[in-house]
Amino acid sequence: MEGKMELFDTFAQNLESVNGTCYKVSKNDLAETVAKIYKDNAIASTCMLETDLAKEIGLSDCLKANGITVHTDHIRLNSETDKGGITEVQYGIAELGSVIQASDNVDTRLMAIMPDYYIGIVKGSTIVKTYDDMFDVLAELKPFPKYVGFITGPSRTADIECVGTVGVHGPLQMSIIIVTDL
Repeated sequence: MEGKMELFDTFAQNLESVNGTCYKVSKNDLAETVAKIYKDNAIASTCMLETDLAKEIGLSDCLKANGITVHTDHIRLNSETDKGGITEVQYGIAELGSVIQASDNVDTRLMAIMPDYYIGIVKGSTIVKTYDDMFDVLAELKPFPKYVGFITGPSRTADIECVGTVGVHGPLQMSIIIVTDL
């Protein structure tokens, strides 16, 4: 487990170097951690998919109990106005602090780029050490998903005068939660 914790620490350091935040929690603490992040950042509404993990931990119910409106359908419509978006991501890359969405569902992409505050949930067992390791994993996917996106920190861009702006092409804030026991 120590090797995994070092991998998680490397992931967290690299994510934080690009202004993302990282949490390392057990599956039992996951729902409350998501709720606390959104409460601490005054996020009153979010969109998310009711995945098997989300159902198992009661994520939607926990958020609602904490006063957060949850939309699990009409994602294209709701992601325009919801301030939060939550997805499970399929992989992480420690050396970059990046997470990877590999999905056929376009709603997962919308939930990661439309809201002001994005939370990605990654299983610790799916974090690899390097970029090259990730491509080895992706090469083995059969069938290959319709969408594969690498997400590294909040959205950043600069204009011709090199004036940096956050949040133009994606979220203003991003947190990744590593579920250490999955």
